[in-house]
Amino acid sequence: MKLSGIEVLDFSQFMPGPTLGATLADHGARVIKVEPPAGDPARRDPAGPGDFLAACNRGKQSLCLDLKHPQGLRVALALAARADVVVESFRPGVAERLGLGYAALSALNPRLVYCSLTAFGQTGPLRDLGGHDSVVQALGGSLPRAADGTPITGGVPVSALVGSLTGLAAILMALLRVKDSGVGDYLDIALHDSLLNARPYALRRALGQAHDTAMPAQEDLAMLGAYRCADGQWLCLGGRELHFCRRLFTPLGRPDLIPCAVGPGGRGQQVVRDFLERTFASDSREHWLGWLDAHQVSAAPVLDLGQALRHPHVQARAMLLEDEQGATHYAGALRFRNEPCNPDLHVPRLGEHNDLLLAELGLDADARDALYRSGALVRAPDEDDVRGRPPLGR
Repeated sequence: MKLSGIEVLDFSQFMPGPTLGATLADHGARVIKVEPPAGDPARRDPAGPGDFLAACNRGKQSLCLDLKHPQGLRVALALAARADVVVESFRPGVAERLGLGYAALSALNPRLVYCSLTAFGQTGPLRDLGGHDSVVQALGGSLPRAADGTPITGGVPVSALVGSLTGLAAILMALLRVKDSGVGDYLDIALHDSLLNARPYALRRALGQAHDTAMPAQEDLAMLGAYRCADGQWLCLGGRELHFCRRLFTPLGRPDLIPCAVGPGGRGQQVVRDFLERTFASDSREHWLGWLDAHQVSAAPVLDLGQALRHPHVQARAMLLEDEQGATHYAGALRFRNEPCNPDLHVPRLGEHNDLLLAELGLDADARDALYRSGALVRAPDEDDVRGRPPLGR
């Protein structure tokens, strides 16, 4: 596969870094997940370990190591000396205090590509602020809002996903440069930076607003809105270009609404939204989707995740995979015609690969036992330990 021969040392936890690592593993990289004695917090997800852990960590090898122990640090340094990539998501300054910062590791391995993936980056007044996706979206001006302006949390973790993809792109570019120069690089990837870059259409408009004025959101455009039909089901319009507006409003007898529909979003489009709400509420979603399709107006039903996963398009794209235990996984979104990925769906037990990795570093059984006794290395749990081998969701 594309990344065969690339070795990645993954110190990250939670979602952005582990998702990045899982993508690299899907395409052939060897990804070594270095976990603390308690394991990645995903193994203790209160919602139940399984899908989240699997999606972010499948195909990796797990090494359970106490990085604060001198001998644990020594093992990590030995692995970094041979790695191609390091991914870490510590708070700024923590990796340096542990002895695992870029300066220390690049001195051992000048070819190393070192990716720090944090909420707000390594510099700036927010550098030390921790937080999950909702905090990043709040400070990035991207939390969706209800009709009354109430911020909505708990949706798709957009900043985590965009940040992960930004880190992936940066790592691959840096690896290409290493091939030519033999010199690695340090990557400071911030979820907040990545989120801001995900809204290029809003940049100048937002900077032109008064500080106390909310910028009209993309969802304030009537032709991109969601509407309830007579049967209680929802549909969503998906195109505001002039040709879509003509195809919709002319046969409905309201061509006078076209200039407003293609104009700026916000309150000025309320008359268009009111008309569309009344129109779609007059019949079932099935009726209106058929009508919209016949008139070549972009639209789709609003589905929940279960309905989306059962959609024929998902099956046609082979977006769901099944492991040996019959559990379901998402397939990767990166598609190559000539060399498609063949993901390893195995989710490692905590510390499952301790002995394998240490043996590769030249430590015999006695030396490994000494590390276990010292506490620098933690033994893998038994096969039936649910925290070590979480059940995958179906």
